[in-house]
Amino acid sequence: MRIRLAALILTTTAPLFFALASSVARAQAPSPAWPVRPVSVIVPYVAGGGVDPVARLVSQKLAERWGQPVLVDNRAGGSGTIGANAVAKAAPDGHTILMSATAEVAINQFFMKKMAYDPERDLTPVTLLVRLPFALVTAPSKPYADMAGLIAYARQHPGAVSYGSSGPGTPQHLAGVLLEQLAGVSLLHVPFKGVAQAMTDILSGQVDVGFAGLPTALQQIQAGKLRALGVSSRAHAAAALQVPAIAQTPGLEKFELIQWFGVFVPAKTPEPVVRKIQQDIAEVLALPEVRDTLMKQGAEPGGMPTAEFAAFVQAERIKFRTIVQAARIE
Repeated sequence: MRIRLAALILTTTAPLFFALASSVARAQAPSPAWPVRPVSVIVPYVAGGGVDPVARLVSQKLAERWGQPVLVDNRAGGSGTIGANAVAKAAPDGHTILMSATAEVAINQFFMKKMAYDPERDLTPVTLLVRLPFALVTAPSKPYADMAGLIAYARQHPGAVSYGSSGPGTPQHLAGVLLEQLAGVSLLHVPFKGVAQAMTDILSGQVDVGFAGLPTALQQIQAGKLRALGVSSRAHAAAALQVPAIAQTPGLEKFELIQWFGVFVPAKTPEPVVRKIQQDIAEVLALPEVRDTLMKQGAEPGGMPTAEFAAFVQAERIKFRTIVQAARIE
């Protein structure tokens, strides 16, 4: 009787036992060896500007961890879409990584009539590199010392206040559009081919105001060559605590728009590889020497878990789509 009972229990429970054992074994199994060759980090902008210095700083530390060269490959053009498309079409094995700015993954698809890739379908979000609040800056000679003064002046002189950006559809441009929408003012958009040209004309006073990333504007603000009217993040920026948030201005409580750099890989990249890239980048961004370098430049280090970053990117896409559609930008 005991033998029969034992046999019955074994027959009944064996499939469940082996299924559980198999599940545990899979959970404890080591991730596949990766990387097995040099890793290409594609930056869709020119060397030396924007995301490039951050990508090079992080890539150097990743190479030390991964035991493989991590090579930064600048593929500029098409408002970031040329480099992003190269990653979207690459083999989904984690050996090609995109370190992007905001436009090519969260903005361009809403006003470009044709793109060679679909950011939502062809790219997998991995983690946030940095947040870069903008400072709305002006020359000290201009007749407004704060946001309230600028809004009052713009209402008295419709269409006369010019603002520079690094090009149509860029976050700097859309920040200006959002300001117009919330403040109920009309500004004159002056697009340039890059932020450096825009800054030159703002410094000289030929263009009245402009949104500039803190890494770009901070030195000029500290030297007194530019006046910061406000920062575009919801709260004070850590690198410019003396500058109020634009959202503190009555009527602009909903204003929040920042530049950010993120890490993406081709869709269908294995989840263990995505997880390793995210974890290693988060650990690199937490290194004191890396964190201090970025913070001094006005960049706020990221490192979000992948699921949180994916939700962040989706929320940003909704925000930018709303701005673009409301302003009928093409």
